[in-house]
Amino acid sequence: MTIRCLLQVWMLVGFGAWLSVVTAAEPAKLVVTSPKPHQIFQRHGTAPGTGYAMVPIEGEVPAGAENLEWSYALLGSTQLFKNTSDFVFQPLAMAIREGRFNGTIRMPAGYFQIYLKCHNGTGDVAATLITYVGVGEVFVIAGQSYATNTNDEKLAVTDKSARVTAFNTATGQWQIANDPQPTPDGSDGGSIWPPLGDALADHLQVPVGFVNVAWGGTSSKQWLPGGTLHPRLAAVGQQLGNCRAVLWQQGESDVIEKTPTETYVENVRTIRDAAFAQWGYSVPWLLAKSTHHPTVYNDPEGEGRIRSAIDALTKLPGFRPGPDTDTLQGENRGDIKSRRHFTGVGQKRAAEMWLAAIKAEFFTSAPADSLKVGVAEADITPPIGFPMAGYYHERLAEGEIDPLKAKAIAFVGPQSSGALVVCDLIGIATDLKNEVRKRASEKTGIPPENIGISATHSHTAPDYMKELYLRLGNEPQEKLRADYIDKLIGGIVDAIVEAHKSAEPSLIESGSAIQEFPVSFNRRSIMTDGTTRTWIGHDDPRVVRAAGPIDPEIALVTVRNLDGTPRGVLSNFALHLDTVGGAKWSADYPFFIERVLRQSTSSSLISIFGNGCCGDINHVNPKSKVRNTADIIGTSLGNTIDRQLKNPAGLKPLSRSDLVVKSTTIQLALQSADKEEIDKALVILDKARKKEPVDFFDHVTAYKKVMIDGLRHKTPHANTREQITWGLSRSLAGIGETIPVDMTVFALGPDVAIIALPGEVFVDLGLAIKRNSPFRTTLVIELSNCVETIYVPTRAAYAGGSYEVTNSSTMPGSGELIVETALKLLDEAAREQQSSAN
Repeated sequence: MTIRCLLQVWMLVGFGAWLSVVTAAEPAKLVVTSPKPHQIFQRHGTAPGTGYAMVPIEGEVPAGAENLEWSYALLGSTQLFKNTSDFVFQPLAMAIREGRFNGTIRMPAGYFQIYLKCHNGTGDVAATLITYVGVGEVFVIAGQSYATNTNDEKLAVTDKSARVTAFNTATGQWQIANDPQPTPDGSDGGSIWPPLGDALADHLQVPVGFVNVAWGGTSSKQWLPGGTLHPRLAAVGQQLGNCRAVLWQQGESDVIEKTPTETYVENVRTIRDAAFAQWGYSVPWLLAKSTHHPTVYNDPEGEGRIRSAIDALTKLPGFRPGPDTDTLQGENRGDIKSRRHFTGVGQKRAAEMWLAAIKAEFFTSAPADSLKVGVAEADITPPIGFPMAGYYHERLAEGEIDPLKAKAIAFVGPQSSGALVVCDLIGIATDLKNEVRKRASEKTGIPPENIGISATHSHTAPDYMKELYLRLGNEPQEKLRADYIDKLIGGIVDAIVEAHKSAEPSLIESGSAIQEFPVSFNRRSIMTDGTTRTWIGHDDPRVVRAAGPIDPEIALVTVRNLDGTPRGVLSNFALHLDTVGGAKWSADYPFFIERVLRQSTSSSLISIFGNGCCGDINHVNPKSKVRNTADIIGTSLGNTIDRQLKNPAGLKPLSRSDLVVKSTTIQLALQSADKEEIDKALVILDKARKKEPVDFFDHVTAYKKVMIDGLRHKTPHANTREQITWGLSRSLAGIGETIPVDMTVFALGPDVAIIALPGEVFVDLGLAIKRNSPFRTTLVIELSNCVETIYVPTRAAYAGGSYEVTNSSTMPGSGELIVETALKLLDEAAREQQSSAN
């Protein structure tokens, strides 16, 4: 069952003073299995004192504790509250099943006590206090004796709040990281980790946790999968769910065993790859040079082999250089009697070297050199009486269900900048793209080609193209319509400008979720006669099967403030927007996605929905008579996204935040529009205007041919502007046999790419781009920068025919050319990202 929880965040000085207040009623104890006392969770973010983590709360309730409300307090170290009436509660979903509860809370960076209680409306039923849980930096330590307790002096944590802790793999508990460290090999001397933890906690102003699985006297071969050491390494990564890095300090046993350089490289690669495969995530692996052991051997040649191997490894993706502790000599070294590695002085200097390596890898980027991100929105809702888009007859708007908006995300890096704006429109006319790019570039300095403009494809949005055509030509038109065109252009530009203006250092995460509740269906069916039909129910005996797949992935990019507060979510899912109908303005199901996310996170969050490749995908289940509505679809998608946002392992932060923007223009061959075809089209359009019976596909073909006529011919066969509304274009008029279309890629480090494609693209084409993209997460957003292509089917789909093929303006092969160009842009962006990393 789901129950309502109440959340509150406190920063308190003393546990004793607080306990004297809260124990007066003495409620029964809750048994909490997560988090553990002194446990540290890896934060998202790198700036000192900032970031957050999604912390799982799990445990058991006393008998009879069902249908309860919950509250918890985070008790910090700066302020004392004496009365629970001071608490400000926020709701949190928690579930009880068979006497166990579980939920997730977003905790800011810091070191807290958690007071957790449940109550039934008449009083507290059960409570517990978890003493100190941290959100900060977590490091997995692996290797041999240099990484364990084999040094002269047992050191203790000196941080005044004891924010440095260690995980004991034998007991499953966390403890203050005083020496000896809880390593599995049972070593009992001193280590280098307490002073490193102190220095990191002081520098970053967050707690630090170490998970040490090192074992003295072990070679790289012993750490390989199948050995006795690797399972523990694999297990801790899975238990943590996330960490900052692996600190690998090992090598002397391989010197003794005379391991060849190439073998050592292959062993460590295999260890890392196998561990990450079991963890389900990857992090940088920092390699220390710890090959020198003068009290045991003198083998400069052997040390050189392993040092060369470490140099080779650090040139491979995922490995980074750690400290060269071999350089610590003289007073830093233990003597022959102890046979230990470092003296107390050497331990502290080794810690300083690790600190320098970690800071250089993760924590040296100045805010001025980091990627800044801004999000903004502007209203573009037309007035009542403006024409509505989506169908082949005029509809004038009679009201508004929900507002239409332009929503922008701007990326500002030290070397480049870019922006993507998604509008609640049927499509983006090339004329609109050109005008918006020109004005937005003048106001922001973003190069015009680095601005992508996309449409959600709402069919309850304005039919604006003819009115835009008239306005840009300063031709006579109704004031209501002219004023709206000014609002439309101005609103889109304002969204871009405001997003650019508000750009600031941010926490950026990416990933994806799978939409399990069925909301999308391939609307094309293979028939028994070999043809393809659109919109045919599968109860029709002539249907063989669906003509293609769907894409159930929701690709995500989230933007948060440095304290973890959500500012924006960019989501990408392949599903046609035509679920509302009628004569009232509506953004369709993306409105409900935003409503879910705002209710769950922040009322100011901006949800930007970019439609995926859905030229052959809609919301109608061909096996059912019941249709999903906009609210059902949007709420389900919103809930899927929300669950992933709250999943501690759901989204991954960028490993680097370099911005690369790539764009290109390609030429797509237009279909024919000769005089005979246009004459036939004009007869059909005339009949349609007179409301005489006209075959639907003939009507679609006629409209398309007249539009192509205006594009191909400087002197069209027909008076285009008198025949059609959408498809009119000043910038594309008379361009000839091909239509130029823009494609844009925004690459955020090596992890995320957003690519904007023209037209209504078939799902197979979008899937081909995703499958072959070099980026971990790729958002493929259609209906960008140009709508005049109309549908973009696969080459194979042209042979099957039906609606989408009938309503395409380009020749077969256009979709495949778009895929080829997209992958080329993505590869170029990936290579440029790799070059900047080197």
